[in-house]
Amino acid sequence: MKRYVPSRKALNSIRIIIFVLAAAVTAISHIFLKDHNIIMWIIICICWGTAILYGVFFLPVYFRNTVYNISESDLRKKTGMIFFSNQFMKIRAIQYISTIITPFSKLTALNFIIVNAWGGRMIFCFLNRDEALEISSHLNEFAKNKM
Repeated sequence: MKRYVPSRKALNSIRIIIFVLAAAVTAISHIFLKDHNIIMWIIICICWGTAILYGVFFLPVYFRNTVYNISESDLRKKTGMIFFSNQFMKIRAIQYISTIITPFSKLTALNFIIVNAWGGRMIFCFLNRDEALEISSHLNEFAKNKM
């Protein structure tokens, strides 16, 4: 059984995206809500509070608790932030696989594998580029041999 975990590069990329979005909301609030100080500051505080909450607490917990296990006969996914879930899928039930490799994926690690099976779907998120390609080729090879 091979074990995979989400990349720390993806966590840092998401944190940067959250910071940029919070800064954009702050700038837009200053431009358009300058005359309504109370509303402007409420929006800015909620935005930055949410950004800090997710960037510092929730996302690191999610990344720490997410594990993907792949064996010759099944796929397993354990994930969660507050509520935890376990998913299990037999490899023989796989219908097709979609691999999403984003631009600059070696830097951002925002890569995804979507495994569709009989009546279900399992998504492997935030994998390194090499791990995503390795998993994808392994599952594609099994799908070819199944036919």
